[in-house]
Amino acid sequence: MTKKKKRPSWSVRLIVVMRALTVGLAYFLIIDMPGLTSSFVAIFVGLLAFDLIVAMPKFSFRLKHWRELITLLLPRITGTTITLSRGLFIGAVVGGLAQLGLPVFLGGVLTIGLGYNMAERVKGNISTYVGMLAGLTVYDQIIRIPQLSPTLLMDMGGTILQVVYTTFTALFVGWFCGLITGILTRLILPRGYRTVRSSAYDPPLSMQPINKVLHADETTSLVKLIVSETSPLAYKNLAESGLRETYQTTVFAIYRKDQDVVAPKGQEQILPGDTLVLIMPTEQSDAVVKLVRGSELQSEQV
Repeated sequence: MTKKKKRPSWSVRLIVVMRALTVGLAYFLIIDMPGLTSSFVAIFVGLLAFDLIVAMPKFSFRLKHWRELITLLLPRITGTTITLSRGLFIGAVVGGLAQLGLPVFLGGVLTIGLGYNMAERVKGNISTYVGMLAGLTVYDQIIRIPQLSPTLLMDMGGTILQVVYTTFTALFVGWFCGLITGILTRLILPRGYRTVRSSAYDPPLSMQPINKVLHADETTSLVKLIVSETSPLAYKNLAESGLRETYQTTVFAIYRKDQDVVAPKGQEQILPGDTLVLIMPTEQSDAVVKLVRGSELQSEQV
């Protein structure tokens, strides 16, 4: 007997409809502004604001929840604004160099590459594409100006100002659309929702970079070691190893041929050939390495 597909709940349907409304509203409010960047920025930023608000665990018109909303959105708005500004600056500089003789192809490559690298370094930035597209838009407009024109500087200045105006207008229009539709949707929903495709979705722990999961600093080391036959830890249970008590070391995972154990509970036996992923104070790393590798380390040092 075939199992019936579970129908989407009214909450999910509401989110789908309101997301579509956010996209359409953001697009049509800036449809008269020139350039593809304006449309892209407005839609992307609108969806981000919508997803973040819909994902909030609780929301109402209480001052506490409005503060949480501002705290949530402000870093993203700031990061996006900085990214756009830097992208526009890079496009203007490289466009000016193209007017002085830099090959157009090379200038385009530089604009994309520098825009991408710059965007990655901005804290709170929502997408590297925002910086790249902003830079390319300015660059494309500048290289269309006749070379060595008597009014070159004035034409470049006018082009840059126009792109800056349309891009930042689209940015704030997008935030406004996402804010309005997101708040209306969240007030109707019984709880917060994080859809897999939304910008507010956090991947499962197994899919996240380990440094983001652990939040380790410079005083903590993450080490991967193979247990040797001569290690004092061989054939002992984790609870008997003394790693936590003596060395303040946590075994994050055990990898072996037949099975992998992530976040072991303590009764697992350590076997020769096992690969241990250990989290420990940096000052204890030398002692733990000697313990896990045993006399094998000594023979290597002879």
